[in-house]
Amino acid sequence: MKILKRVLKEGTIVLKIETLDDLWHLYNTVGSGDIVISRTVRRVRVGDEDSRKQDSVRKPMVLKLKVDDVAFHAFSNRVRIKGQILEGPSDLVNIGSYHTINIETGDTLTVIKEHWPKYILDRLNEATKDQLRAICLIVTIEDGDSELFLAADYGLKEAVRVRANISRKRGDQKSYDSTVKDFFDDVTLAIRSQLEQNEIGLIVIAGPGFVRDHFREHLSKAGIKNMPPVIVEGTNSVGIPGAKEVLFRGVIGKAISELKVETETKLIEDLVEHISKDDGLGTYGDAEVRKAVQYGAIQDLLITDKKLREGSDEERRRIDSLIRDTEKTKGAFHIVSTEHPTGDQLHRLGGIAAILRFRIME
Repeated sequence: MKILKRVLKEGTIVLKIETLDDLWHLYNTVGSGDIVISRTVRRVRVGDEDSRKQDSVRKPMVLKLKVDDVAFHAFSNRVRIKGQILEGPSDLVNIGSYHTINIETGDTLTVIKEHWPKYILDRLNEATKDQLRAICLIVTIEDGDSELFLAADYGLKEAVRVRANISRKRGDQKSYDSTVKDFFDDVTLAIRSQLEQNEIGLIVIAGPGFVRDHFREHLSKAGIKNMPPVIVEGTNSVGIPGAKEVLFRGVIGKAISELKVETETKLIEDLVEHISKDDGLGTYGDAEVRKAVQYGAIQDLLITDKKLREGSDEERRRIDSLIRDTEKTKGAFHIVSTEHPTGDQLHRLGGIAAILRFRIME
Protein backbone atom coordinates (compact mmCIF):
# COMPACT_ATOMS: atom_id res chain seq x y z
CA MET A 1 0.00 0.00 0.00
CA LYS A 2 1.13 3.54 -0.73
CA ILE A 3 -0.02 6.67 1.06
CA LEU A 4 -0.02 9.23 -1.75
CA LYS A 5 -1.28 12.12 0.37
CA ARG A 6 -1.97 12.71 4.05
CA VAL A 7 -3.59 15.91 5.35
CA LEU A 8 -4.91 14.93 8.77
CA LYS A 9 -6.08 18.44 9.68
CA GLU A 10 -8.54 18.03 6.79
CA GLY A 11 -9.15 14.36 7.67
CA THR A 12 -7.89 13.27 4.24
CA ILE A 13 -5.67 10.36 3.23
CA VAL A 14 -5.16 9.21 -0.38
CA LEU A 15 -4.31 5.50 -0.72
CA LYS A 16 -3.09 3.32 -3.56
CA ILE A 17 -4.01 -0.36 -3.21
CA GLU A 18 -1.19 -2.58 -4.45
CA THR A 19 -1.72 -6.05 -2.95
CA LEU A 20 -4.48 -8.34 -1.74
CA ASP A 21 -3.33 -7.71 1.84
CA ASP A 22 -3.97 -4.02 1.22
CA LEU A 23 -7.62 -4.81 0.52
CA TRP A 24 -7.93 -6.34 3.98
CA HIS A 25 -6.29 -3.27 5.53
CA LEU A 26 -8.68 -1.05 3.56
CA TYR A 27 -11.68 -3.08 4.72
CA ASN A 28 -10.61 -2.46 8.32
CA THR A 29 -9.94 1.24 7.63
CA VAL A 30 -13.10 2.53 5.95
CA GLY A 31 -16.21 2.68 8.11
CA SER A 32 -19.80 3.85 8.01
CA GLY A 33 -20.05 7.64 7.87
CA ASP A 34 -16.66 8.11 6.17
CA ILE A 35 -16.37 9.94 2.86
CA VAL A 36 -14.74 8.10 -0.08
CA ILE A 37 -13.76 9.54 -3.44
CA SER A 38 -12.78 7.17 -6.22
CA ARG A 39 -13.01 6.44 -9.90
CA THR A 40 -15.76 3.94 -10.64
CA VAL A 41 -18.11 2.67 -13.33
CA ARG A 42 -21.87 3.28 -13.20
CA ARG A 43 -24.62 2.08 -15.51
CA VAL A 44 -26.55 5.04 -16.96
CA ARG A 45 -29.29 5.45 -19.57
CA VAL A 46 -28.51 7.37 -22.74
CA GLY A 47 -30.77 8.60 -25.51
CA ASP A 48 -34.02 10.55 -25.68
CA GLU A 49 -36.15 9.98 -22.58
CA ASP A 50 -39.27 9.92 -24.76
CA SER A 51 -37.75 7.37 -27.07
CA ARG A 52 -38.11 3.65 -26.65
CA LYS A 53 -34.55 3.29 -27.93
CA GLN A 54 -32.91 4.33 -24.67
CA ASP A 55 -29.80 2.29 -24.04
CA SER A 56 -28.12 1.41 -20.76
CA VAL A 57 -24.32 1.79 -20.84
CA ARG A 58 -21.52 1.66 -18.30
CA LYS A 59 -19.76 5.00 -17.88
CA PRO A 60 -16.48 5.64 -16.02
CA MET A 61 -16.65 8.56 -13.59
CA VAL A 62 -15.35 9.90 -10.28
CA LEU A 63 -17.87 9.80 -7.41
CA LYS A 64 -17.85 11.07 -3.85
CA LEU A 65 -19.81 8.82 -1.47
CA LYS A 66 -20.87 8.95 2.15
CA VAL A 67 -20.16 5.37 3.22
CA ASP A 68 -23.07 3.22 4.34
CA ASP A 69 -21.53 -0.26 4.25
CA VAL A 70 -18.17 -1.93 3.50
CA ALA A 71 -17.74 -5.59 2.50
CA PHE A 72 -14.62 -7.68 1.83
CA HIS A 73 -15.04 -10.22 -0.97
CA ALA A 74 -12.09 -12.60 -0.78
CA PHE A 75 -13.44 -14.78 -3.60
CA SER A 76 -13.35 -11.87 -6.06
CA ASN A 77 -10.39 -9.99 -4.53
CA ARG A 78 -12.19 -6.70 -3.99
CA VAL A 79 -13.63 -4.42 -1.34
CA ARG A 80 -17.16 -3.15 -2.05
CA ILE A 81 -17.94 0.29 -0.63
CA LYS A 82 -21.62 1.23 -0.74
CA GLY A 83 -22.83 4.73 -0.02
CA GLN A 84 -24.89 7.76 -0.91
CA ILE A 85 -23.61 9.90 -3.77
CA LEU A 86 -22.57 13.36 -2.56
CA GLU A 87 -20.82 14.57 -5.73
CA GLY A 88 -20.53 13.37 -9.33
CA PRO A 89 -21.29 14.29 -12.95
CA SER A 90 -24.68 16.04 -12.72
CA ASP A 91 -25.70 14.85 -16.18
CA LEU A 92 -25.08 11.20 -15.31
CA VAL A 93 -26.02 10.67 -11.65
CA ASN A 94 -28.68 11.75 -9.19
CA ILE A 95 -27.16 13.27 -6.06
CA GLY A 96 -28.48 11.39 -3.05
CA SER A 97 -28.87 8.08 -4.88
CA TYR A 98 -26.79 5.06 -3.89
CA HIS A 99 -23.81 3.46 -5.61
CA THR A 100 -21.27 0.72 -4.85
CA ILE A 101 -17.59 1.27 -5.64
CA ASN A 102 -15.51 -1.86 -6.21
CA ILE A 103 -11.91 -1.37 -5.06
CA GLU A 104 -9.32 -3.78 -6.49
CA THR A 105 -5.53 -3.95 -6.56
CA GLY A 106 -4.10 -1.03 -8.53
CA ASP A 107 -6.93 1.34 -7.56
CA THR A 108 -6.51 4.71 -5.85
CA LEU A 109 -9.04 6.29 -3.51
CA THR A 110 -9.39 9.19 -1.09
CA VAL A 111 -10.70 8.46 2.41
CA ILE A 112 -11.97 11.33 4.56
CA LYS A 113 -12.71 10.80 8.26
CA GLU A 114 -13.85 13.25 10.88
CA HIS A 115 -11.36 11.55 13.20
CA TRP A 116 -8.50 9.18 12.34
CA PRO A 117 -7.94 6.76 15.27
CA LYS A 118 -4.33 5.96 16.07
CA TYR A 119 -4.82 2.21 15.61
CA ILE A 120 -5.99 2.81 12.02
CA LEU A 121 -3.06 5.14 11.26
CA ASP A 122 -0.72 2.50 12.73
CA ARG A 123 -2.35 -0.15 10.52
CA LEU A 124 -1.78 1.97 7.41
CA ASN A 125 1.82 2.67 8.40
CA GLU A 126 2.47 -1.05 8.87
CA ALA A 127 0.83 -1.78 5.50
CA THR A 128 3.21 0.65 3.77
CA LYS A 129 6.21 -0.89 5.55
CA ASP A 130 5.14 -4.41 4.54
CA GLN A 131 5.51 -3.36 0.92
CA LEU A 132 9.15 -2.48 1.46
CA ARG A 133 10.40 -5.67 3.06
CA ALA A 134 10.57 -9.33 2.12
CA ILE A 135 8.24 -11.37 4.26
CA CYS A 136 9.58 -14.79 3.36
CA LEU A 137 12.79 -16.57 2.41
CA ILE A 138 12.12 -19.50 0.08
CA VAL A 139 14.92 -22.08 0.06
CA THR A 140 14.58 -24.57 -2.79
CA ILE A 141 16.90 -27.52 -2.35
CA GLU A 142 17.82 -30.94 -3.71
CA ASP A 143 21.11 -32.90 -3.84
CA GLY A 144 23.91 -30.41 -4.49
CA ASP A 145 21.69 -27.56 -5.71
CA SER A 146 19.97 -24.87 -3.68
CA GLU A 147 18.54 -21.47 -4.60
CA LEU A 148 17.31 -18.83 -2.16
CA PHE A 149 14.58 -16.32 -3.05
CA LEU A 150 13.14 -13.34 -1.25
CA ALA A 151 9.39 -13.41 -1.65
CA ALA A 152 7.42 -10.24 -1.01
CA ASP A 153 4.14 -8.76 -2.17
CA TYR A 154 5.83 -7.46 -5.32
CA GLY A 155 7.07 -10.91 -6.39
CA LEU A 156 10.25 -12.99 -6.28
CA LYS A 157 13.84 -11.83 -6.08
CA GLU A 158 16.68 -14.32 -6.48
CA ALA A 159 19.11 -13.93 -3.58
CA VAL A 160 21.84 -16.55 -3.96
CA ARG A 161 22.57 -19.98 -5.44
CA VAL A 162 24.63 -22.69 -3.74
CA ARG A 163 25.95 -25.65 -5.70
CA ALA A 164 28.12 -28.59 -4.63
CA ASN A 165 29.42 -31.89 -5.97
CA ILE A 166 27.94 -34.62 -3.82
CA SER A 167 30.09 -37.74 -3.65
CA ARG A 168 28.25 -40.69 -5.10
CA LYS A 169 30.95 -43.36 -4.94
CA ARG A 170 29.32 -46.71 -4.59
CA GLY A 171 29.48 -48.02 -1.06
CA ASP A 172 31.25 -44.92 0.28
CA GLN A 173 28.63 -43.66 2.73
CA LYS A 174 31.16 -41.69 4.77
CA SER A 175 32.25 -39.60 1.80
CA TYR A 176 28.64 -39.01 0.79
CA ASP A 177 27.65 -37.89 4.30
CA SER A 178 30.65 -35.54 4.46
CA THR A 179 29.90 -33.78 1.17
CA VAL A 180 26.20 -33.46 2.03
CA LYS A 181 27.10 -31.90 5.39
CA ASP A 182 29.43 -29.40 3.69
CA PHE A 183 26.65 -28.54 1.23
CA PHE A 184 24.12 -28.08 4.05
CA ASP A 185 26.62 -25.88 5.94
CA ASP A 186 27.03 -23.65 2.87
CA VAL A 187 23.24 -23.28 2.47
CA THR A 188 22.90 -22.52 6.19
CA LEU A 189 25.59 -19.83 5.86
CA ALA A 190 23.65 -18.30 2.95
CA ILE A 191 20.48 -18.26 5.08
CA ARG A 192 22.35 -16.57 7.96
CA SER A 193 23.50 -13.89 5.56
CA GLN A 194 19.97 -13.21 4.31
CA LEU A 195 18.62 -13.03 7.86
CA GLU A 196 21.26 -10.41 8.68
CA GLN A 197 20.46 -8.33 5.59
CA ASN A 198 16.64 -8.57 5.55
CA GLU A 199 13.72 -8.66 7.94
CA ILE A 200 12.44 -12.20 7.33
CA GLY A 201 9.21 -13.35 8.92
CA LEU A 202 9.13 -16.91 7.56
CA ILE A 203 11.41 -19.48 5.94
CA VAL A 204 9.97 -22.04 3.52
CA ILE A 205 12.20 -25.01 2.62
CA ALA A 206 10.94 -26.54 -0.61
CA GLY A 207 11.92 -29.24 -3.06
CA PRO A 208 11.29 -32.79 -4.27
CA GLY A 209 12.33 -35.89 -2.35
CA PHE A 210 13.62 -36.03 1.21
CA VAL A 211 16.56 -33.60 0.99
CA ARG A 212 14.33 -30.72 2.15
CA ASP A 213 13.41 -32.65 5.34
CA HIS A 214 17.03 -33.58 6.08
CA PHE A 215 18.10 -29.96 5.58
CA ARG A 216 15.30 -28.74 7.87
CA GLU A 217 16.74 -30.96 10.62
CA HIS A 218 20.26 -29.67 9.91
CA LEU A 219 19.09 -26.03 10.05
CA SER A 220 17.29 -26.57 13.36
CA LYS A 221 20.62 -27.63 14.93
CA ALA A 222 22.58 -24.66 13.55
CA GLY A 223 21.90 -22.49 16.60
CA ILE A 224 20.78 -19.41 14.67
CA LYS A 225 19.49 -16.77 17.09
CA ASN A 226 16.04 -15.28 16.55
CA MET A 227 15.26 -17.81 13.83
CA PRO A 228 11.89 -17.07 12.21
CA PRO A 229 9.36 -19.90 11.86
CA VAL A 230 10.41 -22.58 9.35
CA ILE A 231 8.04 -24.76 7.32
CA VAL A 232 8.71 -27.50 4.75
CA GLU A 233 6.81 -27.79 1.47
CA GLY A 234 7.07 -30.46 -1.21
CA THR A 235 7.48 -29.19 -4.78
CA ASN A 236 8.10 -30.85 -8.13
CA SER A 237 11.25 -28.85 -8.82
CA VAL A 238 13.75 -26.36 -7.42
CA GLY A 239 14.85 -22.90 -8.56
CA ILE A 240 12.35 -20.43 -9.98
CA PRO A 241 9.75 -23.11 -10.88
CA GLY A 242 9.85 -24.51 -7.33
CA ALA A 243 9.58 -21.05 -5.75
CA LYS A 244 6.63 -20.22 -8.01
CA GLU A 245 4.93 -23.45 -6.93
CA VAL A 246 5.14 -22.21 -3.34
CA LEU A 247 3.63 -18.85 -4.31
CA PHE A 248 0.86 -20.27 -6.50
CA ARG A 249 -0.31 -22.59 -3.73
CA GLY A 250 -0.67 -19.65 -1.34
CA VAL A 251 1.67 -21.36 1.14
CA ILE A 252 3.17 -18.11 2.44
CA GLY A 253 -0.09 -16.29 3.08
CA LYS A 254 -1.57 -19.39 4.69
CA ALA A 255 1.48 -19.85 6.94
CA ILE A 256 1.61 -16.17 7.98
CA SER A 257 -2.12 -16.26 8.76
CA GLU A 258 -1.71 -19.48 10.74
CA LEU A 259 1.16 -17.97 12.73
CA LYS A 260 -0.96 -14.93 13.55
CA VAL A 261 -3.84 -17.21 14.54
CA GLU A 262 -1.46 -19.20 16.77
CA THR A 263 -0.38 -16.01 18.54
CA GLU A 264 -3.97 -14.85 19.00
CA THR A 265 -5.07 -18.31 20.15
CA LYS A 266 -2.34 -18.41 22.82
CA LEU A 267 -3.34 -14.97 24.10
CA ILE A 268 -7.02 -15.92 24.34
CA GLU A 269 -6.12 -19.23 26.02
CA ASP A 270 -4.06 -17.32 28.60
CA LEU A 271 -6.94 -14.89 29.13
CA VAL A 272 -9.49 -17.67 29.66
CA GLU A 273 -7.11 -19.46 32.03
CA HIS A 274 -6.72 -16.32 34.17
CA ILE A 275 -10.49 -15.80 34.19
CA SER A 276 -11.17 -19.42 35.19
CA LYS A 277 -8.55 -19.25 37.98
CA ASP A 278 -10.03 -15.96 39.16
CA ASP A 279 -6.49 -14.72 39.83
CA GLY A 280 -7.36 -11.17 38.81
CA LEU A 281 -5.00 -11.16 35.81
CA GLY A 282 -7.69 -11.57 33.16
CA THR A 283 -10.53 -9.12 32.58
CA TYR A 284 -13.11 -8.41 29.89
CA GLY A 285 -15.89 -5.97 29.02
CA ASP A 286 -15.71 -2.23 28.39
CA ALA A 287 -15.99 -1.04 31.98
CA GLU A 288 -13.50 -3.53 33.46
CA VAL A 289 -10.93 -2.98 30.73
CA ARG A 290 -11.27 0.80 31.07
CA LYS A 291 -10.56 0.47 34.79
CA ALA A 292 -7.46 -1.63 34.09
CA VAL A 293 -6.20 1.00 31.64
CA GLN A 294 -6.63 3.72 34.29
CA TYR A 295 -4.44 1.71 36.68
CA GLY A 296 -1.78 1.14 34.01
CA ALA A 297 -2.17 -2.59 34.59
CA ILE A 298 -2.57 -3.85 31.02
CA GLN A 299 0.03 -6.17 29.54
CA ASP A 300 -2.00 -7.20 26.45
CA LEU A 301 -5.11 -5.40 25.22
CA LEU A 302 -7.27 -7.61 22.98
CA ILE A 303 -9.99 -6.19 20.72
CA THR A 304 -11.81 -7.97 17.88
CA ASP A 305 -11.75 -6.53 14.38
CA LYS A 306 -15.56 -6.71 14.40
CA LYS A 307 -15.82 -4.44 17.47
CA LEU A 308 -13.53 -1.91 15.83
CA ARG A 309 -15.45 -1.98 12.53
CA GLU A 310 -19.00 -2.05 13.79
CA GLY A 311 -18.80 0.41 16.68
CA SER A 312 -20.26 3.91 16.47
CA ASP A 313 -17.93 6.84 15.87
CA GLU A 314 -18.15 7.71 19.57
CA GLU A 315 -17.25 4.14 20.56
CA ARG A 316 -14.31 4.10 18.16
CA ARG A 317 -13.01 7.28 19.78
CA ARG A 318 -13.26 5.67 23.22
CA ILE A 319 -11.41 2.57 21.99
CA ASP A 320 -8.75 4.73 20.36
CA SER A 321 -8.25 6.50 23.69
CA LEU A 322 -7.91 3.13 25.47
CA ILE A 323 -5.29 2.01 22.96
CA ARG A 324 -3.28 5.22 23.32
CA ASP A 325 -3.34 5.02 27.13
CA THR A 326 -2.37 1.34 27.03
CA GLU A 327 0.65 2.05 24.83
CA LYS A 328 1.72 4.92 27.12
CA THR A 329 2.18 2.37 29.91
CA LYS A 330 4.10 -0.02 27.59
CA GLY A 331 1.16 -2.37 27.10
CA ALA A 332 0.71 -4.25 23.81
CA PHE A 333 -2.37 -3.97 21.59
CA HIS A 334 -3.72 -6.83 19.45
CA ILE A 335 -6.49 -6.78 16.85
CA VAL A 336 -7.96 -10.30 16.96
CA SER A 337 -9.65 -11.58 13.82
CA THR A 338 -13.15 -13.03 14.15
CA GLU A 339 -12.48 -15.16 11.06
CA HIS A 340 -11.38 -17.99 13.37
CA PRO A 341 -12.99 -19.52 16.51
CA THR A 342 -10.60 -17.81 18.95
CA GLY A 343 -11.64 -14.36 17.74
CA ASP A 344 -15.28 -15.38 17.86
CA GLN A 345 -14.76 -16.53 21.46
CA LEU A 346 -13.39 -13.09 22.36
CA HIS A 347 -16.30 -11.41 20.61
CA ARG A 348 -18.72 -13.35 22.81
CA LEU A 349 -16.91 -11.81 25.79
CA GLY A 350 -17.86 -8.38 24.48
CA GLY A 351 -15.11 -8.02 21.88
CA ILE A 352 -12.64 -6.45 24.33
CA ALA A 353 -10.47 -7.99 27.05
CA ALA A 354 -7.06 -7.67 28.66
CA ILE A 355 -4.33 -9.70 30.31
CA LEU A 356 -2.95 -7.75 33.27
CA ARG A 357 0.52 -7.32 34.74
CA PHE A 358 -0.82 -7.17 38.27
CA ARG A 359 -4.10 -7.70 40.09
CA ILE A 360 -6.19 -4.60 40.72
CA MET A 361 -7.22 -4.44 44.37
CA GLU A 362 -10.73 -3.14 44.96
